[in-house]
Amino acid sequence: MAGLFLAGFASGWAVRSTVDSSRGLVVGAISAFYGAVERVQRVVAIEREHLEDLVAEGRARYESKRAVKSAATSPAPAPVVNEGLRAVEVPRRGRAA
Repeated sequence: MAGLFLAGFASGWAVRSTVDSSRGLVVGAISAFYGAVERVQRVVAIEREHLEDLVAEGRARYESKRAVKSAATSPAPAPVVNEGLRAVEVPRRGRAA
């Protein structure tokens, strides 16, 4: 009877040791997974910000070219300065600095 008790106690001890060690491995694997997910999220955020910068720069360049093209095709009228009783046109000098 004592032999059966000792055999059961020993097998229970062995199973408990195995479960605890495998639990530690599983917990470690889950922890590593969360670390990897965090690193991937950080890399994705960096790449997303880079892509947003590229899109904003491209849009700014497009708007600039469109404004230049629009100004070249339809020149603005020369400003008029009221000089007493008669209006005088002021010549354009080009782009302001």
